[in-house]
Amino acid sequence: MNKPKFRAWDKERGMMKCHGLFQGCTIAQLYNDDYQNYMRFLDEIILMQYTGLKDKNGVEIYEGDVVRQVAGEYSYIGAVEKDCYQFYIDGIDPLDAYSFDDVADTSNCTADLEVIGNIHENPELLSGVE
Repeated sequence: MNKPKFRAWDKERGMMKCHGLFQGCTIAQLYNDDYQNYMRFLDEIILMQYTGLKDKNGVEIYEGDVVRQVAGEYSYIGAVEKDCYQFYIDGIDPLDAYSFDDVADTSNCTADLEVIGNIHENPELLSGVE
């Protein structure tokens, strides 16, 4: 079984940190893209777990990502969410949520989706989507 992988949204700095070492129950040591590190309390960040899938362009898909699927007439934009059991795509319609089962190929850990942003840096991508 693979070790869970996370990234963090730094609420104070308004920045996504793609690497982290989470120590104990209260402290996270985060790294920016230049591998400069700094410490944050866990209540100062929002953790987002890696789904284990990459999009059609090879980008890792994390909880909180905004994804798009275009397949002829059937297309949608939604946010990757996680409940106690699984990751799913939410935000298409108030009554709809989609599992990754329909768009994922578990043999090569890819999904027929495209990451177009995330809910923290690009909330406008979900405007009009409840």
